[in-house]
Amino acid sequence: MRHSGQTNLSFHACFACPTLRVAGLLVFCLVPALPVPADDAFFRERVAPIFEAHCVRCHQGEDAKGGLSIARHEDLLKGGESGPVVVPGKPAESLLVEYISGKSPEMPKGAPPLAAEQVAAIRRWVEQGAIWPDGLALKERVGLKGDWWSLKPLQDSHVPDLESTWVRTPIDAFVLKKLHDQGLEPSAEADRRTLLRRLKFDLHGLPPAPEELDEFANDSSLDAYPRLVDRLLASPHYGERWGRHWLDVVHYGESHGYDKDKPRPNSWPYRDWVIESLNADKPYSRFVAEQIAGDVLFVDDPQAIVATGFLVAGPWDFVGHVELREGTVDKDIARSNDRDDMVATTASTFLSLTVHCARCHNHKFDPITQEDYYRLQAVFAGIDRAERPYDADPRVATRRRELLAEKKSVESRQQALASEVRQQRSPEIEALDTQMAATEQELSALPIEPGEASPTLGYHSQIMPTPESTKWVQVDLGRSLPLDDVVLVPAHVVYGGHPGPGFGFPARFRVELSDDPTFATSQLLADETGADYPHPGDTPYRIHAEGKGGRYLRITATRLWKRTGDWIFALAELLAFADGRNAAAGCDVSALDSIEAPPGWAKRNLVDGFSSRERITDPSGTMLSPRQELSFKLAALADERRHQALVSLEPAVRHEMAAVAHRLAELQAKLSALPAQQMVFAACHDFAPQGSFTPAREPRSVHLLARGDVRNPKQLMSPGAVACVSGPSAEFVIAHAGDEGRRRAALANWLTDPGNALVRRSIVNRVWQYHFGQGIVDTPNDFGRMGSPPTHAELLDWLARWFMEHGESLKELHRLIVTSAVYRQASAEKPDYAKIDAGNRLLWRMNRMRLDAESVHDAMLVATGRLDGQMGGPSVQQFYFKDDHSPVYDYERYDVDAPGSCRRSVYRFLVRSVPDPFMECLDCADPSILTPKRNTTLTALQALSLLNNPLSVHQAQHLAERVSGAVNDLSGQIDAAYRFALGRIPTAGERERLVSYAQRFGLANACRVIFNSNEFVFVD
Repeated sequence: MRHSGQTNLSFHACFACPTLRVAGLLVFCLVPALPVPADDAFFRERVAPIFEAHCVRCHQGEDAKGGLSIARHEDLLKGGESGPVVVPGKPAESLLVEYISGKSPEMPKGAPPLAAEQVAAIRRWVEQGAIWPDGLALKERVGLKGDWWSLKPLQDSHVPDLESTWVRTPIDAFVLKKLHDQGLEPSAEADRRTLLRRLKFDLHGLPPAPEELDEFANDSSLDAYPRLVDRLLASPHYGERWGRHWLDVVHYGESHGYDKDKPRPNSWPYRDWVIESLNADKPYSRFVAEQIAGDVLFVDDPQAIVATGFLVAGPWDFVGHVELREGTVDKDIARSNDRDDMVATTASTFLSLTVHCARCHNHKFDPITQEDYYRLQAVFAGIDRAERPYDADPRVATRRRELLAEKKSVESRQQALASEVRQQRSPEIEALDTQMAATEQELSALPIEPGEASPTLGYHSQIMPTPESTKWVQVDLGRSLPLDDVVLVPAHVVYGGHPGPGFGFPARFRVELSDDPTFATSQLLADETGADYPHPGDTPYRIHAEGKGGRYLRITATRLWKRTGDWIFALAELLAFADGRNAAAGCDVSALDSIEAPPGWAKRNLVDGFSSRERITDPSGTMLSPRQELSFKLAALADERRHQALVSLEPAVRHEMAAVAHRLAELQAKLSALPAQQMVFAACHDFAPQGSFTPAREPRSVHLLARGDVRNPKQLMSPGAVACVSGPSAEFVIAHAGDEGRRRAALANWLTDPGNALVRRSIVNRVWQYHFGQGIVDTPNDFGRMGSPPTHAELLDWLARWFMEHGESLKELHRLIVTSAVYRQASAEKPDYAKIDAGNRLLWRMNRMRLDAESVHDAMLVATGRLDGQMGGPSVQQFYFKDDHSPVYDYERYDVDAPGSCRRSVYRFLVRSVPDPFMECLDCADPSILTPKRNTTLTALQALSLLNNPLSVHQAQHLAERVSGAVNDLSGQIDAAYRFALGRIPTAGERERLVSYAQRFGLANACRVIFNSNEFVFVD
């Protein structure tokens, strides 16, 4: 296959034929290595570490598995139960090579296969003659703290002193030394068109415009390339490109996954935070800390709340959390799985360690214990995944925080004053208490009379995560009426352990009359907002209206009733008596909100004449039940008791109570005047319950689980980190263990501690990988013994130290890499070099890479001129959606030309259970799993999708329309299509064939062919 230079017009046939495509891939990857001189150093540096990390554990000593020991040379040559496993000089006849090769290798047993470069190193060693240094005995790499390369502190790596004009940056010196050690030389620099196209896709994920190519090609100044790099790094497209990489790593998705893949409509603020943080070049330590505990460490920055979307980016079991009953084993499993995802995401992302492998037992290969794992689970024991309010404007967030702090202080004083009221005594108060006690006794002794059972429960507000929420419900009496009495009848509902009486009756409220439905002006009938009103049980709350008139009657709750870890406002019935009849019966009811779950709960139920238990009025409004009459008598006595207590207070106390109530009303008005808060799906410990999904008011207990079984808990675990990582202590000292935020803050500080070398090694390796197609460590999420060893260990440590010394700036790291001579090499193949280093791990040329799915998608839109540059905001649902018990996501019914279809693919709504078929075909990341490195495949389905997917077909039509509008003749249109899609003019032969093709099948079909070319989907 041909990927650069001229377009091969047999490309669509090649892509459509799986045999040709796979064959081409095999020719590229599996070129046999030729014999090279035997070298003891090669075994010590490349082969022995593999044996010690992956093989000696089972194959050593008298009890070696299969009778094969490879700890000593003579044992290896002797072989095992199957005979010799190594035939020096003949890898094809060596069982060792056979055991570790192929798609499903037999060895290592029960562990991931060796990396391709590890298999190639062993094959090469056998081919050299299986040379083994005299007297060398291998030992299992136990990987204790300080022993394994990745767990050590950063080593002092000195830049190799080489005399070479090729070296542009210290990176080049490290790479060149490795090349020279193998007798290799680097490749020449790529041409300018190739460099610009490579840079633009690397830093923006977009192709260069023809004008950009012309400008760079014609700029002969010495600083043309550095200026180009600076310009691309300064563009907001940089954050969109590299944000997509980060979202892969953290398995960000916008639906829950699992059985009921519900959408998450408020995940996108985290995506936008990632993009904005990268564009702002936020220091990496700050970038890390905000995602773990930004809401705790940076309280003045409201976006730090959004950053904790990192912790909840992965899948979430809706059924396990919302529908499973509390206290069951399955519920405990669901919560343990949820914390496991947080641990795995954090450790894999920031440490490149597979800590989650220690869930059931100590890690089999790395020095990570179960204690380490469950200490990390304890860090996250106080948070869940839920919707969380925040203020996008920092000034509004500061003002809200100030007002809430003052409100809390004033409420504390109000509660103290209310206590004084309750403690007041006088002969009048004593007499009222006696009457109330007698009435309560009479009421309790009265038998319940048979009557018509209530088919309804009443009115119920929406559920809130905090009590300081305002709710209101009002009745339209039809016309302005003078009222005698107003009665609020508490609901009676047995729920969540509550016995029934007074369900939902607010702690603080007021009752008003008005002729204005908006209550811009009103008459106050009752005000219980100054202090918490004693819970009434089933006793109605009665107001003597004294002839005050109005059309609209409103009850406003200013502090809600606590249900089960959440807060609500509920009433069974509202009665408004005028001239002996209930004027509210059957009237229209409106409310700020309502759960509307008929027949039990609905706004209209507030005036339907039922008390949650029985009918309470006849059509004339006459009370029928003796129990009702006693209840109203008790309410009147309680009202008089409060009045007498207030009269008994010192005038100064009454004055202070009024001043406190006035100040609270002012504060509430100021809070209500602030802009409405936005919502983000993030880590939180305070949210509105949903079914049996309730917040942890303090961190849940986390025990070490024997074999990971929630039914077999062992010792209680306290928060901590991974002990084997060198640098900061993994023992967390937390003053208030009940404060979950301090736990996460301790982990954030441990990760970002300057001594934590592993965090810096991990990120510089990730950046390197996305520029070169493979990392210095080719297992970016596993720096342990089962991962790949670094190809340039000294360079990795030098980069990590350089990164720290340069303010942990990712943009500076990009600049260092892309201005290096290594990065600027041509990608042309060298057959002789490929025989020595088939995988180009030593970087003797630049790696040719296929565009990822997002870049293919966006490049089509750029070529057609239809790319929508709008940044941020809610994700575009590029599918038909039906919100059902299990939601429906259908891509077939989506119009690919609909509004929003031309936005960059980073802004599309990511569904876990039903991925976009076009993007999935091009190896898009699966948001259900951590994806540190995407698969890159070449399949016939990709060719068919590029030819026939509705997106491809429509974009080809749009490209044809674009060039037709700019050029009249067909030859010129083909030239223009090449310029827009490939950034160059076709050769005479290409032009002739495509013109002929367009004449037969149409210009749009010719554009489909261009989109399906290797040159369009590969970058040199």
